[in-house]
Amino acid sequence: MIELHGPTYKYNGERLEKPEIIWINDHCFDEEEQCFQVEKLIEAGPCDPQLHTIIFDHVAHDDSLQKYNSVCFPIFLATECQEFIDQNIETNWSSKTHIFNFSLNKPRVHRILLLQEIERLNLKQYTHSLPWKTNNINDIPVTNYKFGPETTMAQGIKNGNFKNALTYNELLKTTVFEPSCVSLITEPCYYEREAMLTEKTYMAIMGGTIPIWFGGWKNAESMAKLGFDTFDDIVDHSYETLEDPRDRCTQALERNLHLLQDISSAQKLIIKNKKRLQRNVDLLLSNPFLEKCFQIVHASQNDLKLALSNIMPNFRHKKFAKIYAEWKTQAQNIDYVRLGN
Repeated sequence: MIELHGPTYKYNGERLEKPEIIWINDHCFDEEEQCFQVEKLIEAGPCDPQLHTIIFDHVAHDDSLQKYNSVCFPIFLATECQEFIDQNIETNWSSKTHIFNFSLNKPRVHRILLLQEIERLNLKQYTHSLPWKTNNINDIPVTNYKFGPETTMAQGIKNGNFKNALTYNELLKTTVFEPSCVSLITEPCYYEREAMLTEKTYMAIMGGTIPIWFGGWKNAESMAKLGFDTFDDIVDHSYETLEDPRDRCTQALERNLHLLQDISSAQKLIIKNKKRLQRNVDLLLSNPFLEKCFQIVHASQNDLKLALSNIMPNFRHKKFAKIYAEWKTQAQNIDYVRLGN
């Protein structure tokens, strides 16, 4: 198995001489060159590209890599989710004083666009996190939510060893998410047609907010397939499959502007849908992403099964080593009984 760190990998003339399983950690679209570097690798060498298998760590890919054998294995999501579970977060949605929230870190194209759109649409009454030294886009103030040792950069913050769940619970829960009714979520993907969900979506759920994904591709659809309520009777998520990535951003706001303009309406919306919001929290705290990983491992065969069986117990400080060993033993016992032994 070949492991690649998606954000930093650059093709450098390597040639694949035999069928390989390629495990891509994190998103892998090169925005500067407007391509997937791994595609260059797959197409190089004498081996038929269709004999390789790509393992993504996110939930859906509809872009140029879909023509190859691939599997979406949400181990990153499962790990992040488990860290939120381990954090033992207590929710309190009793004081919804703001219409919406947004939380930005790295200055990706759509995150800068969100700052511009908030100003253009004259949106008010929001909570936010913007851990930059200065905001050169508009007058939205920067914020300073941090523990202390983090490094604040010109546009972004290096969290060091602080886990996202801890950052949410100690810094962002009561200041950004819980006081608001709607979350404008800016997940990493902008240009590419793939669904990548992160802790940003988890924070929106834990905060008891209605989600709108500003940019990205089929994030709402992917969450719905996992059993989450994306409130599509309230939010028009049709923006997420528009051809132009900029439209996927601007239309997320334009088509849902009525949800972002009146605090009284937003508050009533939360009160009316509190049970639905709580069901999302309950589902998140059951870690459906981990269950999805187990299902994928169980359904896989041969070399792919071996690769996934290596990834799962060893990912991020062996977070699931123990539970995977228990699951494997249980699965083997079930197979043993099924065979009549």
